[in-house]
Amino acid sequence: MRRISVFVTIALLAGFIVGFFSRSAAGMLQRSTHAADLAAIEKLHQEDIDVTLSQDPKGLADVWAEDGVLTVVSTTATAGNYVGNGDPDDPATCPEPTGDTSAGGKQGTLCTFFKYLAGGLQAANKFVSLSPEYKTKFVPVWEDGQWKSSVYFECHYFDVSLNPATGLPFWTAKSHVDVDGVAKKIDGKWLLTKVSSGAVGIPIP
Repeated sequence: MRRISVFVTIALLAGFIVGFFSRSAAGMLQRSTHAADLAAIEKLHQEDIDVTLSQDPKGLADVWAEDGVLTVVSTTATAGNYVGNGDPDDPATCPEPTGDTSAGGKQGTLCTFFKYLAGGLQAANKFVSLSPEYKTKFVPVWEDGQWKSSVYFECHYFDVSLNPATGLPFWTAKSHVDVDGVAKKIDGKWLLTKVSSGAVGIPIP
């Protein structure tokens, strides 16, 4: 009986150890995956800014999903909905703005906004963007059979064209906007899928 008890004890202990290490390994894998996703979304955030500052609308394909939606909340002519990606060289997928700034209207595609309206992408403008890290937040979750994440960051644009009188950048504030929406992991790559953007105040740490 004692021998059997010893065998049972050893078996239970072995099962406990295997279970412990299995759970530990799964936990480490989950943390590693979570960290990798956060890093990938942060890269997406930086790519969005880089595309704007490089003044290259074609870079949008690396940032937005094919059916992405951008809603600009504003009282200016840029307000409205921009639906689907597009090719800046193709008027059919990158038309000029319709002028429909209503809540349910459609101004054009994402390409429409970035080619014709986004201040940072206009060749005449020399902007830099500051994005406060303490206001940037991503929360990736597994939901409905896929990875998705809330996305929030701010872009504070300044005109750094040179002042002829001093030879130094003007550093004039041009706009302060947020990007508030959702990104999804599509075919292994994080892309923006639905975003609302509007004016925000100047950040004060």
